[in-house]
Amino acid sequence: MSPRVDVLFHFSSHAIMKSLLTLSLLLMVGCASESPYEGAVFTRHTKETFPPTQEVEVFSQDADRAYTIIGELKMTFPAELSDEEMVNQMKEVSRGIGADAIVGLKREAVEIPISGVFPGPLKKKARHEPLEISSPEAKDEGILLRGLIVRYQ
Repeated sequence: MSPRVDVLFHFSSHAIMKSLLTLSLLLMVGCASESPYEGAVFTRHTKETFPPTQEVEVFSQDADRAYTIIGELKMTFPAELSDEEMVNQMKEVSRGIGADAIVGLKREAVEIPISGVFPGPLKKKARHEPLEISSPEAKDEGILLRGLIVRYQ
C-alpha cells in the first residue's frame, strides 16, 4: 500500500506555512522597538538579552573597557528639551535594555513631521477655478541622539 500523495502534500504545505509564519513573527519581534518612548528606535545587534542595569555611562567617543554591543539606539526629541533631559531619557531606555554605557553619542538636528498638517499645497476647484490652499510648514526642527548601547564584559 503506497502513501497517499495528497496527505503528504498537505503535511508538507502545512510545515512550510508554519515555518514561514514563525519566521515572519521572529522578524517582526526583532524589528520592534524596545522603548516606551515615542520617537525611539532600538536596533538590536545581538540575540543575547541582559537584565536592566542601575547606571549607564555616556561617552561621545569610545569606552576604555571591553564591551559587547547590544544595539543602536536613536531617539528624536523636540528642540525645546535640554541636553540633560534628552540624555537622561536615553539613559533610562538604555538601563531597561541592560546597557552599562552609551558609546559614540552623536547629536543631529532633524526635521520632525507634524501630524495632522497637509504636507504640501492642496488644490481645490471652486466655481470652476483652481483655488490654492497652502498648508503651514509641515515640519518642525528636532534633535536626534544616537549611540551604541553596550554591556561591559
